[in-house]
Amino acid sequence: MKSETCLGKVSGKPLSFYYTEFEAQSAAEYSKNVYDNELAPYECQRCNYWHLSPKCRMTPSQKCSKCTSATNEYKNSYLTSKEAKIRASIIYEEQGIALEVYKCRHGNGWHLTKARNY
Repeated sequence: MKSETCLGKVSGKPLSFYYTEFEAQSAAEYSKNVYDNELAPYECQRCNYWHLSPKCRMTPSQKCSKCTSATNEYKNSYLTSKEAKIRASIIYEEQGIALEVYKCRHGNGWHLTKARNY
């Protein structure tokens, strides 16, 4: 099924969604076997369903319960600085926005920022 709320960042087209992690994992395995695509399932924070992403783009994150952005939204928190750097590189390649990585002062992983004012 196609999502009404979630669009691909590169294609701009509605993403396929799956009701369970098992369904998404099965779809990823099918894609690997038939098309030789390396995909990984992830639970979407927007729609609470499961989508697939190329494994090379996987940078799992959670919302930090303490740190907010300039627009007062909770910041994404990455488990390692490497994952945060990969996400920063993807954002730069796709949107031309240069971001820096820094360690959360509350011990909640690593964040991204546009400016060095932390």
